[in-house]
Amino acid sequence: MYAAYMATTSLMFHRISIPLALCLCAARAAAGVPAFSAADVVNAASFAPGAVAPGEIVSIFGAELGPTEPAGMQLSADNRYVATRLAGTRVLFDGIPAPLTYVSSRQVNAVVPLAVKGKSSTRVQVEYLGVLSPVVVVPVSRTSHGVFTSSGKGQGQGAILNWPGNTVNGAGSPASRGSWAIVYATAGGWEGPAAEDGRVAEAAVRFPIAVAATVGDVPAEVLYAGSAPSLVMGVLQVNLRIPGWAPAGDAVPLVLSIDGVRSQAGVTMAVQRAGPGAGITLCSPYSVKANVYKGQMHCHSTNSDGKQAPADVVRAYKEAGYDFVALTDHSRVAADPGVPGIFFLPGMEQGPSGKHLNRIGGAKAALSGEVQPLIDRALAEDEFVFLNHPNWPGGYPANPNWSDADFAVVRGFHGVEVWNSLVQPNSNAEGRIDDLLSQRRRLLLVATDDCHDQANNNCRTGSTRVFADRLDASEILGNLKAGNFYASNGAEISSIAVADRTITVRTVQPGAIEFIAAGGRVVQSASGATSASFTAAGDEIYVRARVTCGADKKMAWTNPIWVER
Repeated sequence: MYAAYMATTSLMFHRISIPLALCLCAARAAAGVPAFSAADVVNAASFAPGAVAPGEIVSIFGAELGPTEPAGMQLSADNRYVATRLAGTRVLFDGIPAPLTYVSSRQVNAVVPLAVKGKSSTRVQVEYLGVLSPVVVVPVSRTSHGVFTSSGKGQGQGAILNWPGNTVNGAGSPASRGSWAIVYATAGGWEGPAAEDGRVAEAAVRFPIAVAATVGDVPAEVLYAGSAPSLVMGVLQVNLRIPGWAPAGDAVPLVLSIDGVRSQAGVTMAVQRAGPGAGITLCSPYSVKANVYKGQMHCHSTNSDGKQAPADVVRAYKEAGYDFVALTDHSRVAADPGVPGIFFLPGMEQGPSGKHLNRIGGAKAALSGEVQPLIDRALAEDEFVFLNHPNWPGGYPANPNWSDADFAVVRGFHGVEVWNSLVQPNSNAEGRIDDLLSQRRRLLLVATDDCHDQANNNCRTGSTRVFADRLDASEILGNLKAGNFYASNGAEISSIAVADRTITVRTVQPGAIEFIAAGGRVVQSASGATSASFTAAGDEIYVRARVTCGADKKMAWTNPIWVER
C-alpha cells in the first residue's frame, strides 16, 4: 500500500530531495576524500540534526560521499535485506556497515545499526571507493524520530494514507473524523531479535517504545506502531484514529511523540469537515448512550496527603451515589481496594514544575519529565489526561498557578478542570477555559472535588458524568476521550443532542440553560426550563451550555461543540 503512495507522490524515503541550503553549507575537502560534519547528520524525515538512535534512517550531507550519478536502494539476492555497500559507498558506525537506501556525491541515506544501542556516542565514517572520511563523533539517544512529508523537506503535508481505501491524504482527499490514517515516519529505538539491521519487514514488528499522536492538538488513538510491511526496518508505520472532535482543514497539525520527544513541528494532514458543502456545520463530541455514569477523578487518600485510607475514600463516594472513582494520590497509583458496588479506575496526580495534572485509566507508576514530555508519555500509555485547578488563588510554592504563558506552550492534553471544589471561592475556571477555547484550542471540561478529607464540605460534590453503555474501563475511558460527558457540581443534564445546526440540552431539574460562545458571551438563555435549543449562526467558533438549577445554584457544563463553516 505504501508503494501505491510512492507512485502517486514525489516522496521516496530512500531518495529525499536535497535542500539547497544544506548543499551549500556542506564542507568541501580535497577531491576524492569524503567529508561531512556532525551537523550534517540529520533525521531523514525531519532533517533535524542531533543524536542518532538505533534503527533510525539518517541523511548525511557533505562532499565526495558517493557517485555523481545517484544510486537507489539495492536488495540482497533473496530480497530480504538492504545492501550495506552501494555504488562504491559504505557508511560505518563504530566500524559496522549500515544499510544504505540512497547514495550520491552530496547525500547518503543510511539506517543506523542496532549495535549503537546503549552507547553515548558513535564514530561515523563514510567510505567511497575505498577512501575513508575523517571520523565524525555523533551523540546517541534512546530514540529519535521524524515524520516523512510529501515535499521530502520535513514540512507540510505528511506521508499519510487514509484507511480504508488507501487513498493519499491531502486537500483533495481528507481523512474523515473517526476513520483511520496510516502515517509513515522513521524512528530510532528498534531492538532485536525481532528487528534486524537492513531487514525488509515481512511481518508486523511492533516498535518497542509506546507512541502517542495528536491531530490538531487533540489526542488520537494509536492502534499500531511498528514496521511497515515490504519496507526496510527503520520506517515506522503508525496507524491512528482521527479524533471525533479534531479540527478540520487542509493543514491540521500532526505530531507523533515517542518517550516524551515530539516529532518536528510543521507537519500537517487533511481532515474532513463535519458535514458536506460550504455551509455551517457542527462538530460535536456527543453521541447517544444507554446510561449516564457519575464519576470522581480527583481525590486523595493516606497513600499521599489524604486523611482517609483508600477503601474509606472509595466507600464514601459509593455511598454518595457515585458510579466510578479514580484515586489520584500524588505520584503514586493506589491498588483497587475492592469496594463492592463502585467501579475503580487507576489514577495519579503529578506536578512537574508544580503544574499539576491527572492521569486516569492506565497509570502504573510516576512518569518522568517536565510538563509536555510527561503529558506525551501519559498519552502513549493510553491515559486520559487533564490539567488541575487552573484557578488556584495566587498559587503557592508547591503548586504555582497555571499561567497564560504555561497554557500557551503545553499541548495535547484532553481537558481542564472547569470546577475544582477544593479551591473555593475560585472553584469555577470558566473564564480561563473560554480564553483557551476562543483561541480555537480544542479541550474538554472536567469537574472534580480534589478531596483530601471526606469530612470537608467540598467532598462528594463535583463530578464528571459520562454517557456510556456499560460501566467498564473500555466504555468509561473511551467516552471520556471522545468528550461524551459533562461536568457538574450538582446539576443534572439528561441529554445533549445536535441536529444539523441546532444544539438541544435537556435537564433533570428546571433551571437556567445558557448557551455560551467565543469570548464567554452568552448568546441565548432560558429560565425555569428543562429543555432549550440554540441554532448556530456561524460566527460563534464554539458553543457550550451551562445549566444552573435550584436555590443553591448548582451547575453543570457541557463540552464545547465546534462551529465550522
